[in-house]
Order: sequence, then C-alpha cells, then structure tokens
Amino acid sequence: MRRLVVFAAIVAGLASLTGLGGCAADPSSESQEDDYTASDFAEDAVLPYKGAWLDAPKALAGVGQFDRLRTTIYDDAKCSTMVAVAAAIVAGEERFVNLLDAVEQKRGGRRDDLATIARVREGVAARRLTPRHLHELTEVIVRAYKVAHGAYDEQIAEMIRASGYAAVEIGSTRPDVLVDRLAENEVVPLSIVAEGIPHITLLWKDARGTVRLYDSDDVKGSHVMPRGSAPYRARIDDPQSSWDLAEKYR
Repeated sequence: MRRLVVFAAIVAGLASLTGLGGCAADPSSESQEDDYTASDFAEDAVLPYKGAWLDAPKALAGVGQFDRLRTTIYDDAKCSTMVAVAAAIVAGEERFVNLLDAVEQKRGGRRDDLATIARVREGVAARRLTPRHLHELTEVIVRAYKVAHGAYDEQIAEMIRASGYAAVEIGSTRPDVLVDRLAENEVVPLSIVAEGIPHITLLWKDARGTVRLYDSDDVKGSHVMPRGSAPYRARIDDPQSSWDLAEKYR
C-alpha cells in the first residue's frame, strides 16, 4: 500500500521512511516561472467539447493540478483528485455527474463547498466547463475524501469508483500488463516517481481503442500523452511505476 504524502517539507522530513512520497512540486524550481502558466488553458476558458460532452484528450491536455487561483490551497496535494476527475471526464457526462453527487453527499452542510459543486453543475448544464470549475472542484474533493496530506491507493480507487466505475482484478501491478488488459472505456491509475516523489497518473483506453496517459503534474507541455510517445514511454518503462492494487476500472 503506497502513501502519497504531499508538501515538500513533509517529504524531506520523512525521507528515511519507506512507502512515503507525494505529488509535490520540485522545491528547487519554485523560484522559477512555472511552465503550466504558459502551456495550460486560462482558468475561465471554456474547455474543448465534442458534441454534448468534453473532448477528453483535448480538455485534459491543458488542465493540470497547479492553477493561478488565489482561492485554492491544495495544488501540491491534488494529483489523486485530478486522477479521479479525469477518470470521470473520460467516462462521460453521466459519470462526471455521479462524482458530483458523491462529493456533494460527503460535504452536506458545508455551504461553500456545496456552492462550488452547484457552479460546476451549472457549467455541465450549459456545456461551458472551465479549468476553474475543475480546480475548485478538486479542492472540495480533497476535503471530502480527506487527502490533504496524501492519498492511499485505496482512497484513489474509492474516488474513481464514486463516479460509477467498478473494479476488475488484473493480477499484476506492472504497467505493460495493466495497459494490455485495458479494454475500451476502461481506466487504471499508474503510480510513478516524478523527481524523486511518488505521483499518481491515469491510463485509459477510449472507445476507439486508443490508449493515453494523463499526468496532472507541471510536465512542461501537454498533460495527455498518447501511447508510444516519449513522455508516455518514460512513465510506462520506469521500473518504479506500478498500480499496487492490481485492478482496473470499468
């Protein structure tokens, strides 16, 4: 079982412990201008659509876990919640709304969080979802699933199942096996090591059989990496990459 502990200071202080890591930014680069400010969509830009729902590869390509909003505080912690949102997006509007329902139930009585969810629902209804909607939603999901200091694999799986996915045992943690066992419209998280810190990404196969990987980190370019591309291969071929629950989601 792998713990994704976030914030760089925590990681540094616990570096001697096994099974600990996170999706924090590289502290050595914090004084530099982040690449996401140039490569990601503007916060209020309407995301690309394909018919009545988001064009998942194009929409996710420009939305990572780091944003330009002063109201968000969990950027370093949100790789797990971004994976949950990405899984819901690639599955379609119905499952995305299922995720909203599940989060809303967990945050009942929290007026500010319920208002955020209501704004996201309005974006869904108007077909005008933006990065701001997703970034503010993931803040609520962090609180709903109590992952402000990292997420266990089981918590990540729980957030994915919240949108309506069901787990299917694969029996292997290896990335190549995980990909080979994916059928159309199925997803599987992939834990990688980014700059020495464990980080969670998402693999999925679409209805046309195309496999892609979503990485919410500041990757200096597109967050969506098609199978066979150099960024995809770097993550898949790394011997440290795995999904320790050895299951996919359909």
